[in-house]
Amino acid sequence: MELKDIGYQIAKKGLEIGAIKLQPSKPFIWASGFQMPIYNDNRRLLADANNRKLVTEGFKEILESEKIPINYIVGTSTAGIAPATSVANLYDVPLIIMKDNVPYIIEKHNETSFDVECDAVASTCPWAIPYGVSIANKKQVPFMYVRQKQKEHGLQQQIEGSPKEGQKVLLVNFYIGDSYLDNAVAALEEKGVEVIETFTHEISDVVKPKIISGKHAPVIEDLISTGGSSAKEVQAARDAGAKSDYCLSIFNYGLDKAVQAFGALEPECNVGSILTYDILMKAVADSGKFTEEQLEMLKEWRADPFGWGEKHGFPKVEK
Repeated sequence: MELKDIGYQIAKKGLEIGAIKLQPSKPFIWASGFQMPIYNDNRRLLADANNRKLVTEGFKEILESEKIPINYIVGTSTAGIAPATSVANLYDVPLIIMKDNVPYIIEKHNETSFDVECDAVASTCPWAIPYGVSIANKKQVPFMYVRQKQKEHGLQQQIEGSPKEGQKVLLVNFYIGDSYLDNAVAALEEKGVEVIETFTHEISDVVKPKIISGKHAPVIEDLISTGGSSAKEVQAARDAGAKSDYCLSIFNYGLDKAVQAFGALEPECNVGSILTYDILMKAVADSGKFTEEQLEMLKEWRADPFGWGEKHGFPKVEK
């Protein structure tokens, strides 16, 4: 399947499950305060093994068509870790998580398995995510991860994925330092999820800082919006000595600010994305769920995202 076809399928799935929300008449307030007609939550794709596989196929298509060399895969914290894990497993290379600008190597995460019958796998984050998603991929069941507390922006969720009432879940809690296992169990139970078994382990003896000087380490990102945080992840890997010349994402809004952020890096970082805004707009138009006026508003947003709200009577919200 060609990359544009994979992107189109992800767009359709994203719209169907609410991973991509479009509200041109009732915009979302982004963390920046700007009112925007789109909100993206690719973490909802984690809830279906087939969707996770589709995302992995998209990254594979980019990596191989661009002939990108790989020694390690870097997963951006926190949303990029799960898809990066699947890519690392595909190519049988170690995963790197950057923490306080230090690269930590996550090895043998794909060798973890459990003979536990469960409806889904959950993990704490960030260190347990690679192990949890690897187990979920083997079992072909939904995956989710639980933050220590609710996010302060966006949808303010503590659980990323799609927890469902009545699900029987295996909870993986691999941690460094302090554990928040009880907190995670309580958050899942609040959603009606039954934690049937937990596996908890302090892994500072396994997950350690790694010298990655001179190693090819493409960065896997969840979403590129303005590009600032993604560019910082690339720079952090470079500061650790890695040859991180590519940042790959599931979705890319294609904003000029992102182009500028990656272009400002020295050397400039190449960007590749499975789903672009243009492909999304084709899926939106094909869905037949939006009026011509709404479609036009969405096209206008892409042309002038930071002036769009004011133009349509949705001024920036000062925080």
